[in-house]
Amino acid sequence: MNKLLPQYILILVSSFLLFACSSAPERLQTQTQPQTIKEGYQFPQPASAKGDNIALMAQSMLGKRYLYGGSSPQQGFDCSGLVYFTHTQVGDYVPRTSRDQLYASRKITLNELQPGDLLFYRINGKPSHVGIYIGEKKFVHAPSSGKAVSITTMDNPYFKPRLIRAGRLYKE
Repeated sequence: MNKLLPQYILILVSSFLLFACSSAPERLQTQTQPQTIKEGYQFPQPASAKGDNIALMAQSMLGKRYLYGGSSPQQGFDCSGLVYFTHTQVGDYVPRTSRDQLYASRKITLNELQPGDLLFYRINGKPSHVGIYIGEKKFVHAPSSGKAVSITTMDNPYFKPRLIRAGRLYKE
């Protein structure tokens, strides 16, 4: 999917500009090799089309400017505004602030993370930052003033110790 990601983003953005709406991209079928199943192994949950669309939408906002209170590509985004925008684009109403998004989300384990899920962080002692998981331990977020929407890894030395939990807002 990584090789096709730029094409998906271009198609997604183009369809919004041309038609003001979009259909879900066709899901890629992945093949897995047979393997021996060890005791305690948890099978990955199937990916969600809505979660995939949220992740793709977030990635299409890369480079948009940070704006405190912003929640649109024209204005710019703060972290929770990016979550609000991406979720409303797939038809889900979500709260506007990161704190309210944290409390409204269903808690999931890091092993359950799927594209479109949220990662909540404690900054300055309180829950105040959120990112959208896109897979491979990476997330899209609107970092802070003077910066743009970008991709960061969960292993980033700043964010890793500040992770509160993962959560899921979207409904299938």
